[in-house]
Amino acid sequence: MDKPFSLGEKVRQVRTERNISQRDLARLAGLSPNSISLIERDETSPSVATLQSLAGALNIRMSYFFEEESPASVLHIKSGVRPKITSDGVQIEGMGKTLPAQEMEPFLITLEPYAGSGGERQVVHSGHEFVYCLQGKIEYVIDGNVYLMEVGDILIFEAALPHLWRNPFEVEAKFILVLQTPNSSREPIQRHFSNHPSVNHIGS
Repeated sequence: MDKPFSLGEKVRQVRTERNISQRDLARLAGLSPNSISLIERDETSPSVATLQSLAGALNIRMSYFFEEESPASVLHIKSGVRPKITSDGVQIEGMGKTLPAQEMEPFLITLEPYAGSGGERQVVHSGHEFVYCLQGKIEYVIDGNVYLMEVGDILIFEAALPHLWRNPFEVEAKFILVLQTPNSSREPIQRHFSNHPSVNHIGS
């Protein structure tokens, strides 16, 4: 039987590899030490904004929290077997990030009514962001501008612009989120650090 997915174990693993204390990680990510402790014990699920802050503090890609390192040339991910994180009305499903030199990090996001990426906290990161609305309606706030997305709408933007997303409506919404993070081949890192899989997700 597959080992249960544990976000807390992932955070603890990479923090230990980096030789960073919970207190130091909290400071780097702008969180409280108690929040880090609760996340590592899987007693709370972080928001998307918190996940991105943790990824930035640990210098890894957000996909590390969702995927097992399993190099492949083709990914066929069946419905119902994707790793999931649920927090405050938001469900995030990892959709694969294990191809060599893969620059795309796809996620399926489900938003309950009035849920969002983490309050009014905006995020920035390298690369670009692609969004495709599958169900309901969502609002993306990018650099102070609000973009209403309905079924079939697409949004592509430079992710260095401050942004957040939310569902201020009374019906559930779903969208595909693809983070594009430029990077060169991971082969040298994979060969040198085969015993430390999280290193393969370090961002540029």
